[in-house]
Amino acid sequence: MESIRPFLVAVDGSDDSWAALEWTARAAAGVGAPLRVLYVAQTTGGLAEVLLGPGPEPAQDHPVTEEAVERTRLVAPGVAVSTEVVAGDPKHVLPARSGGAALLVVGTRGLSGLRGWLAGSVSRAAAGYARCPVVVHKPVAEAGGPVLAGLDPFEPHPDVLGFAVAAAHALNAPLRLVVGDLPSSDRTEAARDSLEEVLTGLHRDHPRLDASAEYSARDESDWLVELSRTAALVAVGRRLSGVLLTDPLGRAADTLLDQAHCPVAVVPSRRR
Repeated sequence: MESIRPFLVAVDGSDDSWAALEWTARAAAGVGAPLRVLYVAQTTGGLAEVLLGPGPEPAQDHPVTEEAVERTRLVAPGVAVSTEVVAGDPKHVLPARSGGAALLVVGTRGLSGLRGWLAGSVSRAAAGYARCPVVVHKPVAEAGGPVLAGLDPFEPHPDVLGFAVAAAHALNAPLRLVVGDLPSSDRTEAARDSLEEVLTGLHRDHPRLDASAEYSARDESDWLVELSRTAALVAVGRRLSGVLLTDPLGRAADTLLDQAHCPVAVVPSRRR
């Protein structure tokens, strides 16, 4: 969530995408980031497009992007906002356009039919293949909750942790490091010691951040779903393996995208 790069939000004119836009505008305002609004003029594909190639570039003046600018100025008047209209399949366009962004935000549901494309398959494609962290926006069940970060205590990916810290600052929320699946063995104590080291570093580097950890032997994915009922955001990692995977998300992200009760951040992370 670096302030020098824009926050990118995809809109399709649905109520769900407007909610994602307003969330992104407020988050951008929280860190001084510019906002870029993307509308994908979805093409029909088919044999004609394969044989003749893509049609002409779409006009950049579009009612959806114009309304997006107006809505942004209402909720975050100080945020610099720009728009872009791109033709193509949103499942491919969103990951491709994410390379220069600090964050990509999409909704979970969109308009029905060809006109509205922000459906589950699109948000999952963005979360699975984007080149930056992706937030799949969902309504918050309870305001004022913490940012949750699902971590492996033996390998707390710095990308996930760094994103969660930045998100807590941007949303003015406390940070809770969540560790589940703890075995009933000596590894439990080792896991606690490892995470306490992480917390010590957070308190040293971010003295004003309210950061703590929660541990459980419960299934971490299910536990995060339950905790998300009172959270502002839940963040988990997505492993970057360098190969094309049929399911790049992993179990935790996959479960949360289906069942979480708050926005879900999926952060691409390489193992150290």
